[in-house]
Amino acid sequence: MADALLALLRQVAPDLRVAVAAGAGEDGSELGTDATAILLALEDLGDAAGVLILLDLGSALLSAQTALSLLDAPQRVPVRICPAPYVEGALAAAVAAGGGASLDDVCQAALGALESKRDALAEAPRAGSVGADDDPPQDGEASAKPDDDKLHSMEGLDLQSIEVTLSDPAGLHLRPAAALLRLAQQAPGAFFVSIDGGATRLPLDSLSRLLRLDRRPGQKLWLYAIQNPQATAQLEEMAKLLTSAPAAVTIASSPRAGAAITRDDVSESHQVASHATPRPAVPGLAMGPVHILRRARKAQPETQQKGDPQAELRKIQGAWQKVLDAAPADEILAAQSLFLQDPALIQGVQRRILVEHLSAAEAWVAAVQGLRNDLEAIQDPALRARLSDLDDLSARVLEALGVLGDWQLPTSGACILLAEDLPPSVARRLSHDRILGVLDRRGGPQSHAAILLRAANIPYLVGIGPAPIAEGQMVAMDAGAGRYALDPTAEERKAFAKRIVASAFATVPSQPITSLALADGSRVEFWANVASPNEAKAAASLGVAGIGLLRSEMLFLGATQAPTEVEQIERIQELLQAAGQRPVILRVLDAGADKSFPFLRLGAEPNPALGLRGIRVLERRPDFFRSHLRALLRAGVGYDLRLLLPMVTIVQEVARTRQLLERLHAELSAEKIPHLWPVSLGIMVEVPAVALKIQDFVPLADFFSVGSNDLGQYTWAVDREQGDLGEIEASGRAALLDLCALVAQQKQRPVSVCGEAAADPSMARAFIARGIRRLSVAPALIPALAHALRESDIPDA
Repeated sequence: MADALLALLRQVAPDLRVAVAAGAGEDGSELGTDATAILLALEDLGDAAGVLILLDLGSALLSAQTALSLLDAPQRVPVRICPAPYVEGALAAAVAAGGGASLDDVCQAALGALESKRDALAEAPRAGSVGADDDPPQDGEASAKPDDDKLHSMEGLDLQSIEVTLSDPAGLHLRPAAALLRLAQQAPGAFFVSIDGGATRLPLDSLSRLLRLDRRPGQKLWLYAIQNPQATAQLEEMAKLLTSAPAAVTIASSPRAGAAITRDDVSESHQVASHATPRPAVPGLAMGPVHILRRARKAQPETQQKGDPQAELRKIQGAWQKVLDAAPADEILAAQSLFLQDPALIQGVQRRILVEHLSAAEAWVAAVQGLRNDLEAIQDPALRARLSDLDDLSARVLEALGVLGDWQLPTSGACILLAEDLPPSVARRLSHDRILGVLDRRGGPQSHAAILLRAANIPYLVGIGPAPIAEGQMVAMDAGAGRYALDPTAEERKAFAKRIVASAFATVPSQPITSLALADGSRVEFWANVASPNEAKAAASLGVAGIGLLRSEMLFLGATQAPTEVEQIERIQELLQAAGQRPVILRVLDAGADKSFPFLRLGAEPNPALGLRGIRVLERRPDFFRSHLRALLRAGVGYDLRLLLPMVTIVQEVARTRQLLERLHAELSAEKIPHLWPVSLGIMVEVPAVALKIQDFVPLADFFSVGSNDLGQYTWAVDREQGDLGEIEASGRAALLDLCALVAQQKQRPVSVCGEAAADPSMARAFIARGIRRLSVAPALIPALAHALRESDIPDA
């Protein structure tokens, strides 16, 4: 069939390069596919502008993906696996490619190859139907035969609906979508979701389907339940989870459901990210030989003996369980594992094993590919960045099945790692003593891999594209500037090495960085802002005076329900242990505005930055506030723990918190539970009104911490994320400094600055000149800040 198709293609595009990799066995005469043959074909096309792979049935998809994983990165050209119809798609693609079209356009031409046939039949396929010429439905889509049954089952049903306005700054992303599904699974009855007010409704049973809705903050969603006595309560609970205020939602009985649920409007093209310009993800300098990240080779999947369908089901279920067992130890891997709860993905694998008689590995790869194709239609870059998490999860399942080997990391020497799209599960294993830096052909600055490398302080440059780079080739990279150079000359290496040494001198302390003596006899202290045990350990290794800002938000990331008091204690103590015996200033949960936590059930606000934030949220959630403070007091036994209240505006907020702490102290004492007492309580100075009336707060607060980020934006009326208003910020710094001076002029309480401005040497000097003697910044920035201050004159206060 492939040979006959090749002859046909030669007639329509005689100059087009086409490689055939059909057949199995030593001479290729047996039915099936061979990943090695596909690999050789790809290598033959290694100098092409792009390669489009068209395939037919069964193991062809798995074989193609296996070949891609074995293809050396230097030889990799942009490749697209296209789910277009085999014959019609190949003809349409050949015509487009012969005319000089791009890979994207060639793929789209192949996908549209059936339109003329459909027009000729004068009948568009109904939603959810599968015709003789249609592609098999990919799991993760809203159609397919099982869902078709659900469409008809809605007719004649009474539905109750609720309208929700999304307020989460990230929209309907992975964690709230998963939490919504859990609620739907736990509640009796059937639930549906719509983005157009009910014209189309989809079953609320698939994580991938929810993510593909691509809902943003401020956009609406409609949830539906079959009429029952609990329907109103069920829908309100779901609405609260999506952070809409119950009073703002509209509940109404819908007319009898007559509109059919149509399949999602998704793209079926397999897109491969390609970036012409490298982008910084983690700044830093590095130079060394390249090590290309590859997997150890395994036996070809199609040569592995298949068991009976039930045995294959047990095999894939065992692999899933192995992956799930490893997930709880790592927050990012745990988030990935939520895909294993997606009914569409699970049912797709089961159907392919039981009906199509594919092996466990073949069924898994085919189902994941369908889900990936659908998710690529999402426009939001943060959600698209999660595609690498799906790929990583897929590979970990294949590892558990014994199909893929482990990643081959360097065992000796230091190097620059070259990756095709660095998986988070690999990034978490990297350390700076072996990996000097990472170049990524794809990747992204918002990816989980970038987050992990940032914590490890490994320079990371993403989107370098398909440039040929060989194993062992010398490379020098400046990740902060978005540049890298291959094969630098001996002179260039010497100059770059000097830059690295100079950078290391500024970032690696020769002695503990605790404080710096000033000409007036006083000292400026260096404290650290941290959010994880690793950052706390890094700060301790620098010898800082203390932890000036421990962000408690990390204790609650991903939680759909408030952690128990005991769970909070365990997490807090892990952070305190990492910091050693230094004083630790822990900011109680700072929720609201850009920090959303589903369990707090915060409602949508027209201007969140001026609404419920910080202490305002905590006082409106008294049960949580009480549990949170109890956990902090209990966890603080044996440590110098100090509490910091966020977003304070009036003295009454501080007074009420002190009274609550006194009550909790009496309560814990009566229960004979050990706890920290007395406890030091400070406030964030983020609102200009507090700075202007600072003397009113002195009797109630033990210390002050200036949050320069928020104090600046509220002083200048400029959103700190609004980059095009930088002129106002630059010109308005004097006003910010004047407010800081007012806070420092009171001499009864110590004052620190814990915002990003403190890491800027020029701003740090200005803070010091106005009487501030504590600077708290990220651990990675402390050495350079201390070095800059030692080398410069600081004006008198």
